[in-house]
Amino acid sequence: MLKSVVAFLLLFCVVLGAIPALAQVYTVDYFGYGWEQASGPLKAAGDELIITCVADAIDPAFGVDLGTEEVTLYIHGLISNGPVDGGGYTIVNYSGGVMDIFEDPSMNADWGINPPNAVSPTTFTEGSLFFSGAFTSFTMYYDASGAYGSFEGNLDGVGGSIIDQGCSNCVYTWGGAFTTAAGAQIPAGYDLQIDGVFEIDSAVETETTSWGSVKALFN
Repeated sequence: MLKSVVAFLLLFCVVLGAIPALAQVYTVDYFGYGWEQASGPLKAAGDELIITCVADAIDPAFGVDLGTEEVTLYIHGLISNGPVDGGGYTIVNYSGGVMDIFEDPSMNADWGINPPNAVSPTTFTEGSLFFSGAFTSFTMYYDASGAYGSFEGNLDGVGGSIIDQGCSNCVYTWGGAFTTAAGAQIPAGYDLQIDGVFEIDSAVETETTSWGSVKALFN
């Protein structure tokens, strides 16, 4: 369901025109759950968004066997700048934020309930550091009902075993779709169900591309 939502909601995310054309693309597909560390309403200004995910597919180029080790994502430090009316949908930009990805043979990732708890986020931060990146931008787009939406972010790579692996001047992006607790089966205490892809691309010169090409990144 989430991946089908993306094609519709990305209409809100990107303006047609000149965007970076990408060469070789390496991907990590993931799913997980997120929550906001605040007592106020979801996406209010000042809220911290925290997300924990598990990879369900990974590019063979990384040499990771998901049958014997897990790849987990821990996204934290994203601070909401508050909701903005986009005309039929809501835009929320976030400041700061870090994504840490770990490779771990223990295979024990567990969301539990009512995070933070005894297993989340701790079981998503074990093992060796696969990637660490600082967000340079992160935006969420909610549909009018607030039940689902899409997100996109860009990162500067700062550490991990895959930094600059397979490409030079690597570009790191993170995007996908989400549903809120009202529109999905979500463990108690979590606000969002997340599904998407982390991409590592070789940067080339900017050129104009079609909207269909952008949507194809998430199909």
